[in-house]
Amino acid sequence: MNALHRMAEPTALLRFASPEFDLLERLVFRRYPHKEWASFARFGWRETPEGLVVTLAALDEPAEGDLDDSVADVKISARYSRRIALAAERHALGIGIIHSHPEGAPPRPSSIDDEMDRYYAEYFADFAPGRPYLSIIMSEFAGDTGKEIAVSGRIFHGGIWREVTRVAAARRPDVVAWPRGERPPAPPIPPERVARLTSAFGKEAYQRLQRATVALIGAGGTGSAAIPILARAGVGRLIVIDSDHASESNLERLHGSVPQDAADAVPKVTIARRHVAGMSPDVIVETWIGRLPQPEIIDAVIQADVLMGCTDQHTSRLAVSDIARRYAMPALDTGGLIEGANGVVTGQIVQLVRFLPEDPCPQCRGMINPTRFRQELMSTSEREAAKAEAEAAVARGERPDPIASAIPQIDTVGYITTTAGTLAAGFVIGWLTGRFDPKFERLQLDLVAECLGAVDRPQRRKGDCACGRVRGFADQAADTAPFQPPAHWEPARKIVAEKV
Repeated sequence: MNALHRMAEPTALLRFASPEFDLLERLVFRRYPHKEWASFARFGWRETPEGLVVTLAALDEPAEGDLDDSVADVKISARYSRRIALAAERHALGIGIIHSHPEGAPPRPSSIDDEMDRYYAEYFADFAPGRPYLSIIMSEFAGDTGKEIAVSGRIFHGGIWREVTRVAAARRPDVVAWPRGERPPAPPIPPERVARLTSAFGKEAYQRLQRATVALIGAGGTGSAAIPILARAGVGRLIVIDSDHASESNLERLHGSVPQDAADAVPKVTIARRHVAGMSPDVIVETWIGRLPQPEIIDAVIQADVLMGCTDQHTSRLAVSDIARRYAMPALDTGGLIEGANGVVTGQIVQLVRFLPEDPCPQCRGMINPTRFRQELMSTSEREAAKAEAEAAVARGERPDPIASAIPQIDTVGYITTTAGTLAAGFVIGWLTGRFDPKFERLQLDLVAECLGAVDRPQRRKGDCACGRVRGFADQAADTAPFQPPAHWEPARKIVAEKV
């Protein structure tokens, strides 16, 4: 073990969005299988209680002559390093170098890599003080689950070296972290209870699920249906966030609940954890009472491989899309409703919306009602004041502000939310295993229409929207967040080992 590895104790998670990773893969493996190549890169980052999270934001590709093409390894010109350092004075992102090792060679730093990292960590600190320096190594390797891209890395930040212990590449389960350049332990043998899944998808699919984490915003009708599907399939860790508790009116669609939960006002996240413990006790379930984008909730969800939005709130949908974009993680938003009037049901709608980091945001897609958005962020006292003002306006013969209208109730029932949640969980399993990739962008199903009335509604980004500019920028694009948590929201809190 070299000196830098002995220093690297704190951990880090490295995240990639698909567009940047696809370009990176083509670039660093351009001289494969026997020769190496490299590129400087820019990274966003966020400090969390679990460690540093870093996200690839952009590649500063080498120009002609920046790397020595006559040698098999990587030799970087002084002009390339100088150009990257001067550029860092004009942006706020971290700086890093990513290079390949030959095919079949572990991504283990050599003594030359150690020397390079010591030099660059000090060199770039003069141009980008307080920002992380990253050194990432990639190689193609024959792994236990087929061909893999093995990734190792270390990060110098805050005066210490941190080891990259996890890698999350959007929709690329073949990208695997090799901490310190060492192959990770062999994955577990799938148990008999997932025999049908492994028969259809292969045992490596279960093994990929085992090392995966899914975060869910909402544990009500839709989320509570998705959670057991993910747990039974073998997802290793679930992060469940909801600010509400069980009530009599939602028992009809709240999976895992019993009547006493409503009487005791049991948090929905507690019901979710209890439900999973009864069917898959080996699954880690982390539960939070809170909402996006509270800082503690952001810290929690960006640890996941996939983010699921399972609420009917416009604010939540905006926050899910923002987190997906800035922290380079795939997200899927889902919900359902009943349409009709006078006792006649004309539509039973299930909607699934893909929010990849490169997809347009909900505002670009016309999914956000400004009045509804403002209403969701109001406190009780603000709503009462708006109502009083509306009544006064009516008394004066004026039209009241729409903000004073009641937030419309989304009409739905258990089998619709269950359909939405289970479909969404199935598509997430496809992403995590790499066995299938949903092709839709905004899928709408009408359960009472001919052939389910299935339509996809691809939509374009508006040219001036920030969602097209800050992919992977993490906290360094916090000023583009669609809103901040209101002061009247209850503080977020983690629920630990609570029994009911």
